[in-house]
Amino acid sequence: MTLDYRPNVYVLGGKPKLRVTPVDEDGEFFVPTLVRLSVKAPDGEIITISGADLTQASGYLYYRYHPQEIGWYEYESWVRDGNGNEDTATRGFEIVDRLY
Repeated sequence: MTLDYRPNVYVLGGKPKLRVTPVDEDGEFFVPTLVRLSVKAPDGEIITISGADLTQASGYLYYRYHPQEIGWYEYESWVRDGNGNEDTATRGFEIVDRLY
């Protein structure tokens, strides 16, 4: 039996963890004072989540997103701290109706 593992693929009804990992030019994690996470759904609708709605973990922040439809999602993070450090990232994931 061979399993087809596809990264960034989730089943409809789940809650993918959208990670934000703020790092400076040296690759060192920094604690941001401002955070924005925007998610674009397959239908083009964009929602924006503020830093207050993200959970802090060791070396990153995350948000549990609950997708409502099948398709490709993109999310963009932007962070900044009081020392002038800024970081951005764009990632994506797919929602399917089942794994097989």
